[in-house]
Amino acid sequence: MGYGAFLTVTNNRSGAVRLFVTNVSCMYDNGDQGSRLSMFNNALVSPSGSLPAGGGQYIEVNATGGCFFLVSTFDIKVTDESNSAIIGTAAFKEADLNWYLDSNSNEDVINVMINNSGQQARMVVTIAAS
Repeated sequence: MGYGAFLTVTNNRSGAVRLFVTNVSCMYDNGDQGSRLSMFNNALVSPSGSLPAGGGQYIEVNATGGCFFLVSTFDIKVTDESNSAIIGTAAFKEADLNWYLDSNSNEDVINVMINNSGQQARMVVTIAAS
């Protein structure tokens, strides 16, 4: 087991966006340890909507076995649903029981807030209005 987070993606644009999870390394998924990172893969987020709608989805680092000494990572790629244009990608990593934004290809549109102060982190990705 490793450090977890509650992840929410909010779309403040006037059109829908589609999310893709890529470059996943050392993360639990599919309900293992309660983690469901794949919920955000190929997910449609409606205009002025959030995923999940009721609050954050739990995701958790796998820090066991072959992942014990590795950094856990994943990226969220955001595309415009109407034309499949890539809006940008935010890359996340966990190290030393803290989550970090490793890179953001479009900081003007993809806003990321990470709060590591609790037992589990809170991560909010907001897609700015277009």
